[in-house]
Amino acid sequence: MKGSKPVNKPIVKLHQNKPESYTPKTPEILSLAEEMLHQIDFPCEYILPDKSTKIPPGIKHYGPAYVPFANEFSLYLEYTGQGYGLMYNEDWVTDRSYVIADIISGHAMEPSPLFSKKNVDYLWKTVGFTSYSTFYADSNNSNYMSEQDMKEMMKHSLFTLNRPVIMPQDSQWWGSIVIGYKDNGNVLLIYHYLPYFMEMKNNAQPKTEEISNWYNDNTSLAIVGKREKLLTLKDIFEEGLTRIRNCLETNIHGEKRRYYDEWETFLRMSKGEMIAEVRRIGIVPGGEHGSFDEKMKNDEEVWRFICGAHNSTWCNMAERRFYVANFVRQAKEYFPKLEDSLKALDDHFIYTNRIMGNEYGKEVGDPVDLEIFSKPDVRERMADCVKRFREADKKGLEMVEKLLESYAPKMPEILLMAENAAETLELPKEFSVT
Repeated sequence: MKGSKPVNKPIVKLHQNKPESYTPKTPEILSLAEEMLHQIDFPCEYILPDKSTKIPPGIKHYGPAYVPFANEFSLYLEYTGQGYGLMYNEDWVTDRSYVIADIISGHAMEPSPLFSKKNVDYLWKTVGFTSYSTFYADSNNSNYMSEQDMKEMMKHSLFTLNRPVIMPQDSQWWGSIVIGYKDNGNVLLIYHYLPYFMEMKNNAQPKTEEISNWYNDNTSLAIVGKREKLLTLKDIFEEGLTRIRNCLETNIHGEKRRYYDEWETFLRMSKGEMIAEVRRIGIVPGGEHGSFDEKMKNDEEVWRFICGAHNSTWCNMAERRFYVANFVRQAKEYFPKLEDSLKALDDHFIYTNRIMGNEYGKEVGDPVDLEIFSKPDVRERMADCVKRFREADKKGLEMVEKLLESYAPKMPEILLMAENAAETLELPKEFSVT
């Protein structure tokens, strides 16, 4: 009943760290900094041992793909020998860790291009790492770190702790990690894969590049804490299914519901109304949220900006739901009793993927054709796709909820009766129900 409080809604329990004691602990990054002070001498150059799984020649790597943080997560785990393994399909291979990152972070279920750092933090902590701390070369950032301090922190992480450093590069690599250094840190060794859409032949082999002059205002680095727990793959898939449900719940019934509506409404506007709306709010609903230059006086400049913002939207949405389907498909191995339900869920998210990839995208092409996008009938069909996309996500939520209810253990009837009674019983103020 609308407005009533749900009782005993069965869910898969989230894996959460145990509460810390009342005594505050020193943040791990401060402990690292203190340890670093006692490390007087680092070697002039150092490379971390490679513990990655070697992929046979001739195999094509389907991930890394479009998501840099998921690639970085995968690269970090794989290089240090902590990865969740590879899945082969003829001459293609998929990295489980990439798919896991896309799901556990919540990225694959997003209804829009928006994404936040807290999702990345959630990913690393959920799989057992104590911290994920990011520092910036921009002196205006509260987590500013000087070039010398960055060098010392990287050397300490690599040489003393045997942990790679995550340093996103302003390049076409789509995610990379630092596995070593030369010349006392003036030269860094970057480890990455080329995405499959850039190098179709033999792209599964990792690349190592040397970069110098790496410190500038756009530089950032992330230090990963120690790993205190290691979830099994069954734990990961259990957590992931719950995460899919929770994120879709927020999309359909929560704070993110408006993104579908704003996107659809925007596409149904006239060209002039769309230009005026973007000038008013400074972003493109349903588009990649690039920086809108208020100095754009010419309407055609704004229109090109709108088209450019929509250029990869359909592709991103299709890609995200594809990885939800991929994750669900992998889960079947660990939940044999749910095989039929998982197969149906897999098929559904492939259908959702095709709404954007096969229908929305074909209307305007890649890149978006300005002339075609200007046609109202084309935008109306695109808006219809967004509406169907939202309905498909809603159906996906219902399917996941039903699946989790069938999997979660039912509360014994006597406990359910006690819980219902506790909700209606008026107790003296000095008593409480816990």
